[in-house]
Amino acid sequence: MPALSPVQLLLLIGGVLLATLILGALLAALMVWLTREVQAAYGQAPAAPAKAPAAEAPAASPQRIGPWPFVISGLALLVVLGVIFSSIFPIPSLSQAQSAFPEGGAAHSTPSAAAGGSTLSGDPERGKEKFQGSCASCHGADAKGLPGLGKDLTTSAFVRQQTDAQLLEFIKRGRPATDPANTTGVDMPPRGGNPSLTDQDLMDIIAFIRTFNPHQP
Repeated sequence: MPALSPVQLLLLIGGVLLATLILGALLAALMVWLTREVQAAYGQAPAAPAKAPAAEAPAASPQRIGPWPFVISGLALLVVLGVIFSSIFPIPSLSQAQSAFPEGGAAHSTPSAAAGGSTLSGDPERGKEKFQGSCASCHGADAKGLPGLGKDLTTSAFVRQQTDAQLLEFIKRGRPATDPANTTGVDMPPRGGNPSLTDQDLMDIIAFIRTFNPHQP
């Protein structure tokens, strides 16, 4: 339940009190109506004060009212309560619900498409720190590669030709030594062998790599 402001709290209390008063009045009127209907059904009439004998007049049939006034009053009460509660607890629109819970039924961030641009933006300064902690062990602190391990990233045509989104997917997936495209014979583990790296961390690393090997299709 969301936190209520003082104004919303007063509106809520006032609405509940108003609804209680209206409901009590409706119940009282309903009891009067039911009493009259029962008396009319059994031929009874409310007791009247004693009067002097007078010429008898034809008995008037009791005037009956239907239940519609109570039905209409009850519906009006529901409308009032609905307006009060909708102003206090607004219902999200369909577009808001779809944005919060996109296709699939659960809230999640939009994945980057291999052929398009990534929805994340990287920070090269943070990426440099992440690179030194996870990637430098194979690619070297200067990203120029280490013999028998990682390749030189500063001159890599593969890195240069890939979009940031494609590099992100590649780093997340890795490249095993059994992959025909692997020319080093050494596994490139997913996420650089550091599962704690998030997609944002990887985008920071890619932003750092772009400082010396920018994308050129």
